[in-house]
Amino acid sequence: NCLIRTITVFLLLLKLWSLAIVLALAPADAAIASSNNSNRSYLLVAALFVHPTQIRNKFSGIIAGRTGRAISASYQSSPISATRFEEISVSVPQKINDNHRWVDEAAQVLEKWGVVVLVSEENSSGGGLIAGEICDIANHAATSRMEDMHRRIESRGLDPSGVEEPYRFSEIVCRDEGGKRFDVPVAFLGGHDKAVTNRIARDVGSGRIGTPLAPFQHDAIKELHNGIDEIAKPVVDALWQRHEELNSHVAASGFLINKPGSQSQNWHRDGPDEGFIDCFVPLIDLTQSVGPTAIIPGTHTSTCGVDAYKKYGDCVPILNKGELLLFDYRTIHRGQGNRKKSKTRTLAYTVYKRMESGSRDFSGDVHNFPAALTLEYD
Repeated sequence: NCLIRTITVFLLLLKLWSLAIVLALAPADAAIASSNNSNRSYLLVAALFVHPTQIRNKFSGIIAGRTGRAISASYQSSPISATRFEEISVSVPQKINDNHRWVDEAAQVLEKWGVVVLVSEENSSGGGLIAGEICDIANHAATSRMEDMHRRIESRGLDPSGVEEPYRFSEIVCRDEGGKRFDVPVAFLGGHDKAVTNRIARDVGSGRIGTPLAPFQHDAIKELHNGIDEIAKPVVDALWQRHEELNSHVAASGFLINKPGSQSQNWHRDGPDEGFIDCFVPLIDLTQSVGPTAIIPGTHTSTCGVDAYKKYGDCVPILNKGELLLFDYRTIHRGQGNRKKSKTRTLAYTVYKRMESGSRDFSGDVHNFPAALTLEYD
């Protein structure tokens, strides 16, 4: 009888511990808890009957299941802990020119938090704001461009993987010592101001740099860039025109290719200067395991160091391909490691630079793209 009572007490304590875990976890993702109370109820009941590991797995499944709105967030006790995914995200209508209220809303969010996530109002499974087919073709173009440059590097007798030593050329940069993370700068082919694009090409190298694109790469990237610029530029211009008569031009563009086995980056700012906005567009549907971007909202106006996540907490928007993540150059962030064994994560990036009306300063992002040798003449 004593043994039976001991076992009974142990099981009761185990269930109470499970219940405590759920009460702690269920509100942690405020975006989920606030919009789907039935999930929390399920977890509370489940705590009385199932093992904590099963509860954790079920809870993770609920998070991952919110396609196009899912977010994995770790918030610590601080003012930023009150933020929700809904507070940094803005829904964009399919016909973006019919209603411009989303532009002003997005600019306000970007100004306040230093980051805004632009998602499709229709939440289409075929992609985000930029059609899935456009993203797929651009993904193929970016990958083939990287492979073309690897062949040129190999023809020089160098290791194209970057494992032996990271390298920097105008057309491709190995961003880590493991040879798993590559930056492929390309011409910005969207928009209408070709004079700007050509000036950047000559002076900075973020436009037409070195080796020309293959025709199919050019066409695919141009269509993608037009789609990005149609959505991102109005938001960026609205942000800077809230206080002054300013507009923007593209200072850099390209692709970030994160291969399987890559490690997470260190927390960092892209630069110390005000007046730059990064725009990231995933070309595949993101999951937590393929290396999405983690970001710390509110750090764009803070003097805190890059260990700010210990105080503020970080959030990781999990986006559909074709949705947009805009953030201030100074906002602390990092690319996470790709834990998938056979899936490469490709995202397109565009860097917008603030420019006074009438200015002819078309300089690019020289902080992240210093001068480098070209592979064009190999």
